[in-house]
Amino acid sequence: MKRIRNIVYNLNEDFVDFAEHTSAHGIPRAYVSEGLRRMLWLLLFLVCLCAFGYQAYLIIQRFQRNDIIVGVEIRFEEIRFPAVTICNINPYKNSLARQTSSIKSALESFESAIDRSAGKDHQPGQRRKRSIDVPPLRPAHVYCRRDHDHYVVDREGNERCLCSSFPNEEYYWNCAPESEFQIRVCPNDTVSLTPPLCYCRNHSYCIEVEQQVKIIGRWPLTLTMSDCANSSKTCLCVLPHVDDATEISPSYCSDISEWEYTMCNGCDWWGRCTQSFGLSGEEECICDGNSHRRCFAVETATEGLDEKGGDAEEKTLVRVRRKKIRVYEKILRQYEGILAVYSECSCKSDMYCDAIKEKQDTNTSNDCICFYNKKNDHLWPCYLQKDWQERKCPRCGTFGDCLYTDRQYGAHDCFCALPIRMCVQIDPPEGNLTDITDRIATYWDIAPPTTMSPLQYESERKKLDREKAYGYTGVKDPIALKGKAMENIIFAVDELTEQEKWAISYKKSELILKCSFNGQECKVDEEFNAFLDPTFGACFTYVGRHSAANITNERAGPAYGLRLEVFVNISEYLPTTEAAGVRLTVHTIEEQPFPDSLGHSAPTGFVSSFGIKLKTMTRLPAPYGDCIQEGKDEDYIYVTKQYSTEGCQRSCIQKHLATTCGCGDPRYPPFRKTKNCPVDDPIKRECLKQEMQYAVRYPKTIGCKCRQPCSQDVYSVSYSASRWPAVPGDLSGCPEGMAPHHCLSYKREQGAMVEVYYEELNYESLLESEAYGLPNLLSDFGGQLGLWMGVSVITIMEVCILILDVILTIFGLTGHRRKNFSSRNSMSSSARRFEKKSQGLLS
Repeated sequence: MKRIRNIVYNLNEDFVDFAEHTSAHGIPRAYVSEGLRRMLWLLLFLVCLCAFGYQAYLIIQRFQRNDIIVGVEIRFEEIRFPAVTICNINPYKNSLARQTSSIKSALESFESAIDRSAGKDHQPGQRRKRSIDVPPLRPAHVYCRRDHDHYVVDREGNERCLCSSFPNEEYYWNCAPESEFQIRVCPNDTVSLTPPLCYCRNHSYCIEVEQQVKIIGRWPLTLTMSDCANSSKTCLCVLPHVDDATEISPSYCSDISEWEYTMCNGCDWWGRCTQSFGLSGEEECICDGNSHRRCFAVETATEGLDEKGGDAEEKTLVRVRRKKIRVYEKILRQYEGILAVYSECSCKSDMYCDAIKEKQDTNTSNDCICFYNKKNDHLWPCYLQKDWQERKCPRCGTFGDCLYTDRQYGAHDCFCALPIRMCVQIDPPEGNLTDITDRIATYWDIAPPTTMSPLQYESERKKLDREKAYGYTGVKDPIALKGKAMENIIFAVDELTEQEKWAISYKKSELILKCSFNGQECKVDEEFNAFLDPTFGACFTYVGRHSAANITNERAGPAYGLRLEVFVNISEYLPTTEAAGVRLTVHTIEEQPFPDSLGHSAPTGFVSSFGIKLKTMTRLPAPYGDCIQEGKDEDYIYVTKQYSTEGCQRSCIQKHLATTCGCGDPRYPPFRKTKNCPVDDPIKRECLKQEMQYAVRYPKTIGCKCRQPCSQDVYSVSYSASRWPAVPGDLSGCPEGMAPHHCLSYKREQGAMVEVYYEELNYESLLESEAYGLPNLLSDFGGQLGLWMGVSVITIMEVCILILDVILTIFGLTGHRRKNFSSRNSMSSSARRFEKKSQGLLS
């Protein structure tokens, strides 16, 4: 008991000593004061303690937020030149791509969809009446194949041909590839005031173009026919329009067979034009084929009849790029288009009967003879046998129809329906086949089967599935159709091997004609790396002579950057390509370029200048930021390239598609060993469409979390353009023998100049750092202690000594010290002050 009293006494002495001698504010005041004053000092101390606690909470909360600040610094150091990737906007050559079955099928389906959309407003009852002088022959655009020394029609052929044909297109002859034909003024029309246009082949064979298209001079020019000087040939002359017919005006004349119809640019007020060597000409013209130096503006017109039967002239435009026929018909043997066949009929009168295609088991029907159209399986009109007569007709057409005459003479055996005086050709009597019943077939013997064989059914099902997979059903907008077609081509190309893909793509030397860097010539074959992009085909990345070395600029400006002259060859553009030019992407050498989403377009006929600026970004990882030091994992589909957020997003989407649909999107590299979806599978194509939309809308749901890299170089690009070439003179890159002004037009349509350069030889460095670290925390914590409590380092040491004394007192290690202290009868200052106060009151 005595020991406990000693401990309590000693603890009291320790706290009294601390309260009297501490350097903290408020505690000594509260200790020495009495009554209300002590209460006020204690209240003030508690208020300050609460204020300090609140401020300490705010300080700790700020420290735990891990705020960052971004420091921006302009640095003038040697800058590494970026990698520049350039692609032709047209991914594959049209002529080579059509030789592959998958791409050919996709393009044919697209062209059919375009034709349907173009005729969506056409009404069947609004057919224009044909002119009475329609030519007996017409050109037919078909697919064909070479058979020894000539071409034959074949819907599975790999060549587009132009053939001669009758209007009903039952016969095709004089077939040759379309590339061998040119549109010229018809040489055999020497009297017409408006000469027609023809497809001509080597000046030896010509056939008039569709719709009887004729040409007239565009004001102030007129076209006339005259005899050539010093020659017996007929010339086509171009002369200015004059009001006075007696006035002789200067003209330009040339052999009519030498004039070629084409498209021109830059026609002046007098109708003089510059020939276009691509597909981007804006004005119709005719050029002298001998030199191509004389071109004149013309207009084309189609002759016909108006609704009232009068003459009408409709302006039209002849397309230099000809369309091909979409419907391929079987070439029938002569007079097999229309036949006379036996059938069962239901006769309403003695003169007219309706055919019954289904064979009847009862004898309630009548036997009759009908006209049968083998092309469309029409069985009409029908008449009783007594109304038919075997005759001799003077002339029969290729479709099987014959001319009826009252006189029984002619070279062709025919069978005629007397009520309508219409005849069809039949086989002549031969051997025992003299009876007419032996030379006329029965409908059920020649009718097409109503059921398909398993092979035919499977073929038809695949065709329907392919059309559904292409996604053209219900789409009529040409822009939307082209978008779907470009997607289908990507799917179709994905089915090819790497070797086949390179075979139909552009080569380095074909796309890049000239190259310079830092004002010095560069070698295209050595300084560009090639790769295949799903959207743009073959692309080429400039990496310098040593791809591992840093490429630096000597100075800023276009002259010291990368300068390229490119040739796009628009004559080989696919019909799905909407623009002429190249696609350019600026990126680091280690990154995968994405020209489809992060690229810039450079059109033909211009110098496209791309000024670049570099920004280096250094981000903080967790807990301060959300960047990632090394983001590549086994799911990253660009295995040879550095991590990027765009590559991460595509990898995540491709993984989701491969997992959900069982195949990937051909626009991305395959995920691991999973193959991409085929072009003609409608179920998988629909799955890709639905899951792609879901992945884009809900990326977190499928586990996509793509963070920024901690270190990244970003290039900002500014664009400007000017007309190129400026003046004629440089003939490099043009066909040999081409005139300078024609070479100028040729380059503007087929080529472009691209410049990539640093605008300034400095760069911005963006560095993230912690905004509130541990030193800031200690500083603010100490400041708040000093402000509210008057606490300093000395005060903290005093508290530590107090704690030590309390521990020693509790364990009885201070009893001797306390006893000696008490034996000296020492009083505390407060005790002495209390004693003096008591003595004063007593005195």
